[in-house]
Amino acid sequence: MQFNQQKFSNELINTIIGAETSIKGSLHSQRSMQIEGMVEGEINCQGDVYIGEKSIIKANIIARTVTVSGEVFGNIETLKGLRIAKTGKVYGDITGDQLSVEEGGIYRGKVNMEVISSKSPYEGELQFITKG
Repeated sequence: MQFNQQKFSNELINTIIGAETSIKGSLHSQRSMQIEGMVEGEINCQGDVYIGEKSIIKANIIARTVTVSGEVFGNIETLKGLRIAKTGKVYGDITGDQLSVEEGGIYRGKVNMEVISSKSPYEGELQFITKG
């Protein structure tokens, strides 16, 4: 695991999809999940979603927060934010209230922060993090 899970959530990960696992279809979870393998389809999670460094995701994702260290091809909708790590790549549109991209992280798509912000007491925030 490349990232410190406790840095993003105090909730334990309920579901882990291993590196040698490939799933086609819809994933639905009430709790947080970590994906180290490949998923094609749809991910709908009421908790947090952690995308591992070697993961390839070809799916739209809806979750409380999403942390991407691998590759995501699809739209992402978050309630509390998206973090793209230095090894992360996201190709798709983002809807949410916070976007954080570490130096080296790649993002290509449109950002819409109005939709979630109107449902949330938090202000939308775009944040670029550079580490030297």
